[in-house]
Amino acid sequence: MEKSPVKRRETAAVGFVAALTPAARILPVLSAASAGPAAWLCPLAALPGALIVAECLLSAMRRARPGEGLSAVTLRLLGRGAGGALLALYALWLVFYAAFSLRSASARFTIAIYPGTNPGIFMAVGAAACLIPAMGRYVSLGRAAVIFRGLLALVLILIIALGISNADPGNLLPVTPENALPVLAGAPGAVGILTLLLVCTSLPGGAAISRRRDYARRCLVLSVLFSLIVAVTVGRFGAELTGRFELPFFTMVKNLSVPGLTDRVEALITAFWVFSDFVMCSLTLMAASGAARLVLSMPEEPPGPGLRSGRWITPLFTAAAFAVASVMAPTNFVLTALSERFVPALNLIMAGLLILPAALAAHIKGQGPPSRRQ
Repeated sequence: MEKSPVKRRETAAVGFVAALTPAARILPVLSAASAGPAAWLCPLAALPGALIVAECLLSAMRRARPGEGLSAVTLRLLGRGAGGALLALYALWLVFYAAFSLRSASARFTIAIYPGTNPGIFMAVGAAACLIPAMGRYVSLGRAAVIFRGLLALVLILIIALGISNADPGNLLPVTPENALPVLAGAPGAVGILTLLLVCTSLPGGAAISRRRDYARRCLVLSVLFSLIVAVTVGRFGAELTGRFELPFFTMVKNLSVPGLTDRVEALITAFWVFSDFVMCSLTLMAASGAARLVLSMPEEPPGPGLRSGRWITPLFTAAAFAVASVMAPTNFVLTALSERFVPALNLIMAGLLILPAALAAHIKGQGPPSRRQ
């Protein structure tokens, strides 16, 4: 049976849905700490850096053969030695990030909805749920993401509308030329998230993106979305108070009320946010498994069902992610430190280690169509 191609809108939906969890957790605190009232400009300042990353990715992916993702291109351009080492490191990083996603999602539930609950319960359920799509094909995850995107877009419209109505303009303005350097200093967090998503969505079977404007449109939409998330959070609490909360965006959501409803809406919104956790964790496990299979000289995307052709790697990585998540942050203080200091920097470092060598090799070998004898 011929495989169904992934459409550009499905790839874009995966990026949109997966972006919401890291953006809501990391960006309000990082941006507020760096730029104060001008924090909402930090994600927009990240756009040039993200476009540079996209240009490097475009250079590499133009050398892709039909059905190849970034991992396969990297291995072919750099060779089994250097390319295999980079892919092994990349796979380990993605397993760590999947663990971070599980731990972060469990913390949101234990902080916002079920205080005092053992986070291990949520991590176990999340790992089991993400295993199923991670063992499937990218096209299936893309189709699910299209549905999730519609639901989450409605939730975001509600949050942003209510957040703007409750925001204090004095917490966001004025913005002066003196804010330029702090805004630029707060941009790398958003660049890291955009870079991770650009890399992880370049999977086999994904929609081939050969035009700069496709990457530019995706980066622009996400940058504006990130800016709105930061704006409604800092606008509600101010920059100083935003930095004191563990989850300032969800704390802001907790204080929202819908006219005509007496109950708070944070439980419903937090539940909807599970879709983002689901897609992000599944995506990273899928990308990690594909990279590991290539290192072991297996097909990046297994052709058949069951655990053959390296499909067993995905359950192994899922179990590893759950194990790491169980021990990586014994307290929310440690998790906050990981979120604000280490994970954003590692996003940039690890993605750069994969993209830059592949882009350089593609440039050296020329920008034309790949040779069939390469």
